[in-house]
Amino acid sequence: MELGKNDTRMAKGLAILGLIMHHLYVQKGAEVHGSPMIWINQDVPLIYYLGFLGGICLPIYCFCTGYALFLQFNHMELKEYLKKTYFRLFKFLIHFWIICIIFTIVGLFFDQYGEIPGNIYRFLGNFFLLEHTYNGAWWFASTYMVFILLSPLFLKLVKKVDSRILFITFAMIFCAYYVCKVMRLFNTSPEEYYWKGFLVRKLSDLWYVLFFYVVGMLLAKEKIISRIRKWWDKVTGDKSNFSLFIVVMVVTLAICVIEISGLVYFFAIFYFICFHLWKKPEPVEKFFLFLGEHSTNIWLIHMFFYLFIFKDLVFIVKYPVFVLMFMFGLSITCSYMINFIMKQLWKSASLRKLTSCVENKGY
Repeated sequence: MELGKNDTRMAKGLAILGLIMHHLYVQKGAEVHGSPMIWINQDVPLIYYLGFLGGICLPIYCFCTGYALFLQFNHMELKEYLKKTYFRLFKFLIHFWIICIIFTIVGLFFDQYGEIPGNIYRFLGNFFLLEHTYNGAWWFASTYMVFILLSPLFLKLVKKVDSRILFITFAMIFCAYYVCKVMRLFNTSPEEYYWKGFLVRKLSDLWYVLFFYVVGMLLAKEKIISRIRKWWDKVTGDKSNFSLFIVVMVVTLAICVIEISGLVYFFAIFYFICFHLWKKPEPVEKFFLFLGEHSTNIWLIHMFFYLFIFKDLVFIVKYPVFVLMFMFGLSITCSYMINFIMKQLWKSASLRKLTSCVENKGY
């Protein structure tokens, strides 16, 4: 069978776990935070490689989105697709604004660096997604929205064009982006945050993520997961999980030895497929489903606990495993609070009326 909602939700749980490890642990030498217990050499802690592999987080999130969008687009009329998709985008924007307002207020009292809220122009720039100086992870919010707005164009392309041609074309586009990024062709100065800087950054960001979204669509179009799963079960039989573990470990060791960040993005496809080949015990499924349910909130707020407002807070517990637990504890606690506020707002008569109006107009 192809992937259902729970499967993609679990994959988002894997993505958010990778995101946190990537942001916390992908440092070497003097940049290492906390107190890693195992070191490969004097500059590289073992935990660094978990952070390095955590770079699969963004591609996996995009795979899930592209996959879900293709299935919706394939089973709906265009008008219905636009109505549901843009309404979901509207809800996401409300969600983002609530988080932005909450942490702007928190910043008023706790940001010792005076960067949040800063001035009214900085607040409005972050609020309307023109910049992401409050939280570096917010760069993806506007990129996600731009892609969703343009998604019907790419979905039509995926439906009509040969999958192999599309994969090769967008892979080449991504490689071109990666070369330009290494050459720092997309850098903009702080003075260019608005309009010019925003347009340049959004074009480059969209260029960056398009390959991942298209791969997600192609996985759905060609039913790659179910086809590989059928073959894998036939080849491995009762030893499916053990064989999968060996294959994943060999590939992972090879990637860590080569250590080229661009390769991680391509091998995210491999990890995404393997994750869905894995026959997970029920507690493992519940764990990833739980992380997936909170993944959006964790993505939007986790940086406040180690880089913005409460700088280095999570590192007070020193050891990586405790740092990770502390980060998730803080983020998920805040996530419950945010979800409670969202629930109360959606219950309010005025917002119900507004959303009903938006939904009826097909936005």
